[in-house]
Amino acid sequence: MILDPHVFQNDDTALAYNGGSMNYRELVERVSLVTEWLLQLPETQVALIAENSAEWVVCDLAAREANKVLTPVPVYFSKQQRKHLLSEAGIELLIADSGNKSEYAEHEGISRIECPFETLQAYKLKPNGQPCIPQGTGKITFTSGSTGQPKGVCLSNISQLNVAKSLSNAVALNRVKHLCLLPLPTLLENIAGVYAPLLVGGCVVLPSSAELGFSGAALTNPNAMLSQINEHRPETLILVPELLLLLVSACKKGWVPPTSLTFIAVGGAHVAPSLLESARALRLPVFEGYGLSEGVSVNTLNLPGKHCDGSVGESLGHNKLSIENNELIVKGNIFLGYLNQPDSFYPFEVKTGDLVSEEGGYFHIQGRQKNLIITSLGRNISPEWIESALTSTGYFQYALVVGEGQKACSAILVKREPTLNAQQIAQVIASVNHSLPEYARIAKWHTLDALPENALLLTANGKLRREQALQHFQSTISNLFNQQVA
Repeated sequence: MILDPHVFQNDDTALAYNGGSMNYRELVERVSLVTEWLLQLPETQVALIAENSAEWVVCDLAAREANKVLTPVPVYFSKQQRKHLLSEAGIELLIADSGNKSEYAEHEGISRIECPFETLQAYKLKPNGQPCIPQGTGKITFTSGSTGQPKGVCLSNISQLNVAKSLSNAVALNRVKHLCLLPLPTLLENIAGVYAPLLVGGCVVLPSSAELGFSGAALTNPNAMLSQINEHRPETLILVPELLLLLVSACKKGWVPPTSLTFIAVGGAHVAPSLLESARALRLPVFEGYGLSEGVSVNTLNLPGKHCDGSVGESLGHNKLSIENNELIVKGNIFLGYLNQPDSFYPFEVKTGDLVSEEGGYFHIQGRQKNLIITSLGRNISPEWIESALTSTGYFQYALVVGEGQKACSAILVKREPTLNAQQIAQVIASVNHSLPEYARIAKWHTLDALPENALLLTANGKLRREQALQHFQSTISNLFNQQVA
């Protein structure tokens, strides 16, 4: 169990949030109260859609204790994606905060019921049918993926606990103070940012998305996030590359991070080595890791005194990692299967689709197997490598690198600032090319001020959908390919 009442019946702060806090004794009592409420309900399929908050954590922990199947819903999912999720998971009980209840409160077939929460409401739903779920599922995490329809990954509670224990042992920070910057439905933040700190008597700080400067999935007020970091002075953070770029850029402009920061984990996408180098030069204690939902989040991680530049670290030990035909294979502590896909249940291994190499126990991620570019000269190139080098400059918000069957690579670039002119762009690309081997350099490019609206080119959490983007920009790419390369 995450909370051991025999260990944490004390007054140490467990959760901190705007306007208050909750100590371990209070947290245990609140979880017990909600657990008893859940046990009295016959519904087993529960969805939680709410901002990061203490009650989100309470609901999550109580669902574990009551053996309910909990499906956290990202608040930035579209209405269509939420509807798909609720239908696919056969949700019978919906728990939502005031900011996310409006589309359900008056819906036909939904009835509000009494619940023990202060800021959350509970609604009974009438699902169309029973979902097909592997036995032992405790949580279904939905990934936005590369298509518009999220996919449900079924996880056991014990597998999540195993990862949390592995992380807390590896990072070895007792009573750590962690600031949650990512939405809690993000499996990485849920396990590494909540479970792992609570296992060691730590404090989890839970600002809302508005307090962090987010509007939906977009960070519109970066200074708000920097203010939260300065105010709470955490020891640990979890970042995606875009947020690491924010911190690095802020440091270069004079922002001074709190000296309390001891460990900043970064993952979720390819991280450019130059960005990591800049972060370390600015004394940001950044460590890259790797994981995926099917592997129950984190599988490898660099650690203080035990890291290798350019790698995603060593295996944390709760899984067995191997490489077959350059693809990373994960065995052991893995997912139970995909929701409503019985042929996927109880897998022996996870074929990640990630191209990797291993040296001295450290794993190096090259890119996605399905995205591999083979040039006319026979060179194999992972586009993520070049794309991360381009976006980490801070001048481009998105980059799409192409070059299948071509002599050289080309790119479609979305400018971060519309005022960026052609000469500046050429200088930035020349600088990036200087850091790349000759066969991987960008020879031609097309720039945009912004992605076209209503083209559905981004996932719900703001990543570029490669297949959709390739199709949408097909004529532009053809024009680039038809240009002569010296």
